[in-house]
Amino acid sequence: MTLPLFEKHPALAKALPWMPLGDWPTPVHKLENLGKAVGYPELWIKRDDKSSSVYGGNKVRKLEFIIPDALRKKKKYVITVGGIGTNSGLATTIHCRNAGIKTVLLLIPQPIIQLVQENLLLDRHFGAEIHAFRSIPGAYLGTVWILLTHPNFYLLWAGGTSPFSTIGYVNAVLELKDQIDRGLVPEPKYIFSAIGSMGTTAGLVVGTRMAGLKSHNIGVKVSMDTYSNFKGTISLANKTAMLMRKLDPSVPEMKFTAADFDLELNYYGGEYGRVTPEGTAAVELIKKTEGIKLETTYTGKTLAAMLDFVKKDESLNGAPVLLWNTYNSVDFSEIIRQCGGFGTLPRNVQWACKENLIPYLK
Repeated sequence: MTLPLFEKHPALAKALPWMPLGDWPTPVHKLENLGKAVGYPELWIKRDDKSSSVYGGNKVRKLEFIIPDALRKKKKYVITVGGIGTNSGLATTIHCRNAGIKTVLLLIPQPIIQLVQENLLLDRHFGAEIHAFRSIPGAYLGTVWILLTHPNFYLLWAGGTSPFSTIGYVNAVLELKDQIDRGLVPEPKYIFSAIGSMGTTAGLVVGTRMAGLKSHNIGVKVSMDTYSNFKGTISLANKTAMLMRKLDPSVPEMKFTAADFDLELNYYGGEYGRVTPEGTAAVELIKKTEGIKLETTYTGKTLAAMLDFVKKDESLNGAPVLLWNTYNSVDFSEIIRQCGGFGTLPRNVQWACKENLIPYLK
């Protein structure tokens, strides 16, 4: 198996560590029932929620580069940062465990919802070393101590984002281009994605240029300004493009500016992980009409932004609009039932589970 990016630029395949983790290509299809419900028939979805039967979502494309790099460097630990309910941290834990590497999670506060508690139980079940902090200053101090006491670590920033891992989403658009060429989906006029740590959207921006698509990317802000901002996304896109060209001169020289994507700010809700009425309504609507499960931190807010966009923009004229679904659709409810409850969690995270928010554990 190889990647469309490597087929297009073979020298990258020799220069970059990569290992297959995902089930590629991920499906793409029309949202027929949702389109009827909202009165816009050209709604489409790219199903990265089905990127792996082990644990899906957008992080799989990044981890295909990160994990072999850690293995090549003979690292014992992958240390990563995220909100206390981080999907990225869970994806890293599961896929690193399968590769023989232990994950250390450094977790910072976010609103406690059902998904947060589910992910904590799964983090524990799949062998993560969990360190949860009650404040950002406490997290900084705690991180210094953990780095000092875990030699031979591979540090992974929030969301697993770097120019190196962002290449996974450059390849993703070349995958989409192949599906367009095969008639599985029309070329979207707009592509909507969540911006958490900026890697997915930055990769989509670079990949759109490389694939020769005219699609315009719209990122929906779902995280704090430090991790989710316009300037950072453009900078990451440019760094990713420069890295690929450095590794393979056949990669065209590319420069990205403010004209290359839009950042939608109105669906964040003011705090990472905060549930919003618009996001919740979008989650419920796509589940009712299409049977697709989203969540309220990332994908629900992104879908809400997309649905409002197609209702308000009269210049669309029925053009195709695509949602890039970055959530994981693997069902872990049975594993969670067998986890032994919140008492199995380390003491430093018990405060997040004082009230059980998981209905099927009650």
